[in-house]
Amino acid sequence: MGSKEIGSEFWNVPVSGENNTVFNYDMDWYISGRSALLAIIKDIGTQADVHTVSLPSWCCHTMIEPFIDEGIEVHFYPVYWRDGLIQEISLDSDVLFLTDYFGYSSEQPDLTGYSGVVIRDVTHSIFSGKHSDADYYFGSLRKWCGVWTGGYAWTKDGYKLDKGAKEGRYVENQYAVLRKKAMLQKSEYINRQRSDKGYLMIYNEAEKILESVGIAPASDRDVQLARRIDVDGIRRRRQANAEILRQALSDWLIFKNMKETDCPLFVSVLVPEGKRDSLRQYLIENEIYCPIHWSISKFHRMNEQERFIYENELSLVCDQRYKEEDMHRMVEAINKFMEGVR
Repeated sequence: MGSKEIGSEFWNVPVSGENNTVFNYDMDWYISGRSALLAIIKDIGTQADVHTVSLPSWCCHTMIEPFIDEGIEVHFYPVYWRDGLIQEISLDSDVLFLTDYFGYSSEQPDLTGYSGVVIRDVTHSIFSGKHSDADYYFGSLRKWCGVWTGGYAWTKDGYKLDKGAKEGRYVENQYAVLRKKAMLQKSEYINRQRSDKGYLMIYNEAEKILESVGIAPASDRDVQLARRIDVDGIRRRRQANAEILRQALSDWLIFKNMKETDCPLFVSVLVPEGKRDSLRQYLIENEIYCPIHWSISKFHRMNEQERFIYENELSLVCDQRYKEEDMHRMVEAINKFMEGVR
């Protein structure tokens, strides 16, 4: 019998015997999504004179820093909760950054008359259908399964992006070796062949490498695995798991509807009564590890309405590693916590 842990780092990649249609075309592969984004930003600099970018106010700092590092002024367009997720997309910058959140379809912006460059982050939506509204696309497969590297990018016109200097391969090898070691130890822990969680320190050591890396390639192993990922299996399991959580916590949902084509990354909820942090800690004590998206960094600029999501959002795990009984255990833990605080 394996560990009862839910969440935290991945350790495997579900594959099928056939190539999928998601990654079965010509992409550029990188060590991370941030590395892929940097390759895009540098390419834009060779194509156009850009000075400003519009980013959603709800985003990770790793999406902000590459623009700042390249001398591009960051503007934020408001993303907030008001009976649903609202994105007031601004078209007054040289570059427009778009994203769908957690695999749920959102209303597509009207870009009529916009003459700037459009970048779409498809990290969360890669398994939920294809977009055709951007000049550049990028994402990170590491958010979905246990690849070592897994950043990717492609362009509307199909031309190739920069893969970085030769030293990038050395950095990739360092990073991949650590990730491989950590995932092996995590697998041993899950299968009760190891009692300690030393693998967490190895994962952290690997992530520190990404803090200073620029453009670096992905592991060849990950590129091959990506083409054989069991997309249908991932989608079916995640939808089934998510539905259990969505029915049990319908009043908390940020995204009220889940379409047949949506493949949820998490079930994103707003925890009431300001109890997000204490609930998260309670779940951790019960070996359920649910992340928050995201921390407010020194780069963010927002008002109180926009901060509300950051301060109350919790991302409930629903991925392909787990079955229905795991989702019911999570619901029971949440209900027990909420009953205890009333």
